[in-house]
Amino acid sequence: MTLGDVWTLLERTIFPVPSTNTYFNHYNDNIPDLDLPGAENIRRRNLRKYLESHPEKPKALLVGEAPGYRGCRFSGVPFTSEAQLCSGILSFTGERSSRINPPWKENTATIFWKVMIRYHPKFIAWNCFPFHPHTPNNRLTNRHPKKREIERYSKTLSDVISLIEPKVIIAVGKKAEETLQNMNHDPKYVRHPARGGAMKFKQGITKILS
Repeated sequence: MTLGDVWTLLERTIFPVPSTNTYFNHYNDNIPDLDLPGAENIRRRNLRKYLESHPEKPKALLVGEAPGYRGCRFSGVPFTSEAQLCSGILSFTGERSSRINPPWKENTATIFWKVMIRYHPKFIAWNCFPFHPHTPNNRLTNRHPKKREIERYSKTLSDVISLIEPKVIIAVGKKAEETLQNMNHDPKYVRHPARGGAMKFKQGITKILS
């Protein structure tokens, strides 16, 4: 695996972290009413396949804010939903981990890959906060991660950046831009694709990567 060091880092710093009542570690835990048996292992396998789909270190690293419950929370892959992993439209495949039928589909992930599929595997994506933040005890909601939560995992993000050594770091949204700037990086900013940002996201990515 070209990005094997990244995998080793995540095994050490991310995968073992227990969930709380305000965020869910989809690589460590499962909820029987929502997840298939062994769902956490499925999501790890999906992430590993995503990393392995890069034959060499990618040119660009895209950094988002946090996983959403319709996307990475069940797929294990940033900016990706189960529906995409199972559809065959991507150059890497995966398994569903949820009990829902049909598989979860996220609007952000749909817009993201509509733009980004032409650039894979020249980029890779990760998040400032690696777990799914939700309102207390309500797993199928999304919330913005708190500053202290992001800061707690800034060292892991910094290590991911050091291991990948991207030529360009792209912040997807203002929260990611602020986080990276606080870490003394100089990211390129693009509008988050959600909530009417699809066109500006596409324009920003095209300007940076084309």
